[in-house]
Amino acid sequence: MSETQKNTQKKTDEVPAVANKHMVSLVELILILLLVGLVFVFIFGMKQLKTDKKAEVFAKQKFEAILPVLQTAIDAAEEFKRLDDFGDYPFDFGQLNLTATNAYEINSNDKGEMYIETADFMIKYDTENDNFRFIAITKEEFGKADIKVIYGLVDRSFEVDDPSPERKPTILDEWLPQN
Repeated sequence: MSETQKNTQKKTDEVPAVANKHMVSLVELILILLLVGLVFVFIFGMKQLKTDKKAEVFAKQKFEAILPVLQTAIDAAEEFKRLDDFGDYPFDFGQLNLTATNAYEINSNDKGEMYIETADFMIKYDTENDNFRFIAITKEEFGKADIKVIYGLVDRSFEVDDPSPERKPTILDEWLPQN
């Protein structure tokens, strides 16, 4: 055979048959991973949301348990003011004439300052600068210490002072009673 014939002949070398497999392309692989990622984000996100919601409900129940105790102290201060000859609020916690119950105890610290103590809160009476107010401070048993719920007797309003509101649990303004 001549050289030209060799070049013009069709090659009949058989290529081994490749199984008819569908190869997954890079784009399809990325889409599959994206869908799997979205599923995990929603599943774990929803679990975390449920956990946070349960913790919030538990914190709200603990806070609502302190409200009657706080209202008892507020009522005692208002009663003292009503009966006082000069119409002043008590200048000392002892003048409130509160007695311990199953819900709370009356204690004093080493400085002689009296306060109300419950399982999750400590309520102090502050008369500094004639700002007569009750300050309920959370203890570790609440889930986070040092959240302050302040009730001003003069302006009859509540406020929440949370040193780290991004950390849970916290006390929401919606939980405060409206006067």
